[in-house]
Amino acid sequence: MATKLSARQWPHNCFAGSWQESVKSTPTTRAIILQAWTDPLPDPDNLRQDLENRQWGNIMGRSEQPLERDGSPSREFGFWLRDLRNTSGLTYNQLARRSRYSISTLQEAASGRRLPTLSVVAAFVVACDGDEASWRSYWAQLKRLEDYAPSAIQPQDVLPPWIRFAPNADPDTASVLVADDWYLESLEVALSLDGAVPETVEHRIAVAVKDGVRELVTSISVPRITHDQLSPHGLEAELLHGGVLTQQQHPHESYFRYVILLPRPLRVGERHRYTMRLRVPPGQPMAPRYVQVPHRRSDHFKLTVRFDSSRLPRIVWRMAGVPTAVLTDRDPNSERLTPDRFGEVSAEFHALRLGRAYGVSWRQ
Repeated sequence: MATKLSARQWPHNCFAGSWQESVKSTPTTRAIILQAWTDPLPDPDNLRQDLENRQWGNIMGRSEQPLERDGSPSREFGFWLRDLRNTSGLTYNQLARRSRYSISTLQEAASGRRLPTLSVVAAFVVACDGDEASWRSYWAQLKRLEDYAPSAIQPQDVLPPWIRFAPNADPDTASVLVADDWYLESLEVALSLDGAVPETVEHRIAVAVKDGVRELVTSISVPRITHDQLSPHGLEAELLHGGVLTQQQHPHESYFRYVILLPRPLRVGERHRYTMRLRVPPGQPMAPRYVQVPHRRSDHFKLTVRFDSSRLPRIVWRMAGVPTAVLTDRDPNSERLTPDRFGEVSAEFHALRLGRAYGVSWRQ
């Protein structure tokens, strides 16, 4: 009968040569044994998962799920770790050999579920020929942000050290060229607050930065205001043209995610126009603002808000690149806007900075 080994015993028994006596010999296990003798010493806490991956033929480890950026430190860090690995051209199997960490540990580090340990980050970065000192600094800053109260988290104020700006651009004002499948060339939004429910019509132009872009993923946050006790919290979405809305996800109470299947794959540099209509459900109050907080390159944003002309807000102001922590401030220091005789105000922005808020806020 085969001897059952604990997770802590696996490495010793593998490399001592006694594993053959406790595992039935098959072509698969023989291949595993040969690999065990040639690979660096694995991480004991993750060896069991790696062995399962190998035995089922999954040499590359578990398939990597898409990562939706929500601005949190762990998601941002996971996104950029993935970008580093993609840029290096390494598979997870190759990365594991170089870093001496298991495939599952490395995939977990880039999952965005939590910040990985600094030792894993250092090994990951060095294996990908990244700048270890810059990554250590970036990890430390995001770790401090993650330790704050949720309302104080501002990961977007810490730009990753390896991102590239346009040539001769001013880092304080330039739009960042982030690693992604596509970027937003233009977003034009008309928000109507004079109807039965708040409604937006959003015209977007996306530009592919690589060949074969088949879908666009966009996300929208509808924050719950203090006195809103309704359950559930909702948002109605409709794609008016430019593809098919294949997925409408609601992973968090105030966070909505949409996947748009394109009519055909885009080539690098190709532009694609699409339009969405969004409605807040009847009876659900809306926070007194509309902002865009880009987590990918965004070149242009124009917003028009139409208030009920018979019940105009007391004050309206423009927000241009402000930290999201100040969105709820009631004493704005920003430019004041005056609605016209139809109750409309407009604001326009160019070369938006990652993670900063752009839009219009008001107070009744």
